[in-house]
Amino acid sequence: MNLPKEWLKPDHQTDRRDRYRSKELGNPTVVISFAGGPIYQLKIRDLSYEGAGIVVRADSQFLKRVEIGRELKIRVLLPGGYQGPSGFYRSRVEHITEILDGPFKGHLIVGISFIPSEK
Repeated sequence: MNLPKEWLKPDHQTDRRDRYRSKELGNPTVVISFAGGPIYQLKIRDLSYEGAGIVVRADSQFLKRVEIGRELKIRVLLPGGYQGPSGFYRSRVEHITEILDGPFKGHLIVGISFIPSEK
């Protein structure tokens, strides 16, 4: 993995968010496309109305296309019957965190925040 160390934060840090984030979602995904590039469909590990944590393999080419602070256009796809944010969003990459244990050990979480639309 050739990511700058300042991008990586241990996954076991104390969570400083003041809003609940669901981690029991079934199989929600996010679709991200880049101009002139491939389309990525990635699993969401946790989700709130303010952002999401996207699971990415450590060897994914996706990581070569993102960096902290980059804005992305995304589409959140939720399973039927789930109440939560879905649809198209502008978002910003907030962190890239290594997962140290659990079913996604060895993967990374790309934390994104949703950018409110200007009305």
